[in-house]
Amino acid sequence: MKGDYMNAVIYTPSDAEYNLFARILREEAPDAQIIRDPDDGHFHCESELGFVVVSVDGAKGMELAIKHREINYKTMVVWITSDRYFAAMAIRYQVFEFLTRPFDEADFRAAVKRFLTGDIHPQYKLPVKPVGMVSAENL
Repeated sequence: MKGDYMNAVIYTPSDAEYNLFARILREEAPDAQIIRDPDDGHFHCESELGFVVVSVDGAKGMELAIKHREINYKTMVVWITSDRYFAAMAIRYQVFEFLTRPFDEADFRAAVKRFLTGDIHPQYKLPVKPVGMVSAENL
């Protein structure tokens, strides 16, 4: 996706983080359509989302990041967590950007700019294969 259009959702329980992410997204892409996940216990993985920010710790954050990559592999996910040990999962599921807290605002902004300019490694544009699953033809 090149240009300054962006369709984004932000997952975070923190109002301060939401405001930071939304401000940066609007500064870099003034026409961005930004929504905040309602945190209602459901995954909102609309296929038209191009950019997803998951700033949720623990298994819930991991599930959100992975679910977005599995449902719509074209969605670029920025996953922010306090647990650096999730980096292996971020690599496995081809997460666009993985940041650990405390993170530098400049790193998040750089990820947004890379997305907007289309500076996306080809591996992040490929479908994600579920890990640990055996296909029927291999049985």
